[in-house]
Amino acid sequence: MTESNATIEAKLLVNALRPKYPFNVIWLANQILDFKPVVLDEEDFPMDICAMILDKPEYTSVHVCVNSNRPLTSQRFGVVHELAHVYLCHQGDISFIENEEDPILHAEADAFSTEMLKPKHNILTLANKYHNPMVLIPKILRAYNVSLEMTCRRLLELEIYNGTFTCFNENDSFFTYSTLGFEINTQQISYIPKIDRGCLVTSKNTIQGVPVNCYIKRFKTGNFLVALVEEKPKLFIKKQPIFLRA
Repeated sequence: MTESNATIEAKLLVNALRPKYPFNVIWLANQILDFKPVVLDEEDFPMDICAMILDKPEYTSVHVCVNSNRPLTSQRFGVVHELAHVYLCHQGDISFIENEEDPILHAEADAFSTEMLKPKHNILTLANKYHNPMVLIPKILRAYNVSLEMTCRRLLELEIYNGTFTCFNENDSFFTYSTLGFEINTQQISYIPKIDRGCLVTSKNTIQGVPVNCYIKRFKTGNFLVALVEEKPKLFIKKQPIFLRA
């Protein structure tokens, strides 16, 4: 997988700063915006605004504003995304409203934020130690204070697993991410046994004729995470994942 320039810049910054994870995003802001003190403001923004950075010549501080209506993991990602625009010297259509931003600049800032918050080397090190995705994922969530969705997407981006992750509850489907060639079977979801807590593992499934392990975890929120991954997952596989939102 070819890494973007934004990812490489984030790697270099991680190596230079050597942050202790999960780091405070305002600490990172002070490292990047070192010309003024940085303060954090929580604001009641619309849901399509995650975070913004405000600065004017007359300000004595730089204001990093986060959307108080969003989860903490989303706020953290949004702040680092906005810092990425500054650090990467982006110019052009940069918008606080996600759908109005230049898609190329948006993707670069996302790549930078992903690598900063959850470095590739760190995740691969954990994955080599914990092969069960339902063991690995909670460890990543605790260690890096990132979202479940971002974690599942990252595991496929880094080619740690070959398969699919989907999250849902009885009423809603939240996300699905799949490697090329792996598609979730809706009938499999319909017949998931009820589990009050913990994780169920079965290995009697196939996708496109490929044997897979089926891991099912129920969270305290009542949401389910299902992972269908190759029976003997190989780290560093070369297949490129395709991401599909449910």
